[in-house]
Amino acid sequence: MNKVELTIFTPTYNRANTLQRLYGSLKIQTLKNFEWLIIDDGSIDNTEEIVDQFIKDNIISIRYIKQENAGKQAAWNNAVMNAKGKFFCGVDSDDALAKADNIENIFNKYLYLLEDKEIIGLRFLAYSNVKNTFDGRKISDEILIQSYFEEFSDRRNFGERIDVFKIELLKKYLYPVNPSIKFIPEIWFYVKVSADDYKFAYIPEPLRLFFDNDTENRLSKSSILKNAQGHYVSRSVMLKLIPWNIFLKNFVALIKTIIRYGQCSDYLKVNLRTRIKDTNLTYALLSYFSKLIKFGI
Repeated sequence: MNKVELTIFTPTYNRANTLQRLYGSLKIQTLKNFEWLIIDDGSIDNTEEIVDQFIKDNIISIRYIKQENAGKQAAWNNAVMNAKGKFFCGVDSDDALAKADNIENIFNKYLYLLEDKEIIGLRFLAYSNVKNTFDGRKISDEILIQSYFEEFSDRRNFGERIDVFKIELLKKYLYPVNPSIKFIPEIWFYVKVSADDYKFAYIPEPLRLFFDNDTENRLSKSSILKNAQGHYVSRSVMLKLIPWNIFLKNFVALIKTIIRYGQCSDYLKVNLRTRIKDTNLTYALLSYFSKLIKFGI
């Protein structure tokens, strides 16, 4: 096997039926200087048997870790702390890499960008099998260096992407999960790193095939109140750290964030003092108006 320079991390939960597709896209990569680190979040299907067969094929380096069911973000933390590569890329168990030369292109065409200390990751496009185009808008035809806040400021940019990170920086931003919080929206991470002035290199080509028709166990489509604590953590960070001028450019996102924050706060019975501490006085007071709004959750 080649020296491991990249860790491709896949969290999985009862997804034995889709892992074969992802494996197929990994084993044909023209450059195999990576490990596939699978964190099984307590699956009760035949995931372990499927992965055992992949390992026996001996085509790519594979490591399999099974944890008690603790959620996707706990699996992410587990992977970050166990990764052998200098670089890290998360690919969901129901998705795949877009092309056979994706990893070769990362190292031969784009990795030099990560030599900049301000750049935390390469942000690639994801091609949707439902839309038959990129899921998130291609912002530029050229490589673009900017903060995630700039992406967030334009609601036309909303959609799936995929990143390649420096592993040493990821260890500074582990998700604040615990036994009662199994899901925290990923925007928590992007807001935290952007508030610390890290930037992304936006790459105008796809690295990920996003299969949007696979909705089973998809956390992004789950009830907010079912994961109210995680949403509270994420949305309070958004209100506290996203600059006002960025929210003004995407005012709809600001209103939705305040409403969702208020709904989670009410559901969790968060008092005014805590709301002020976790955001500020203005947002804390505005969050109480969520009671007057019937908003699907």
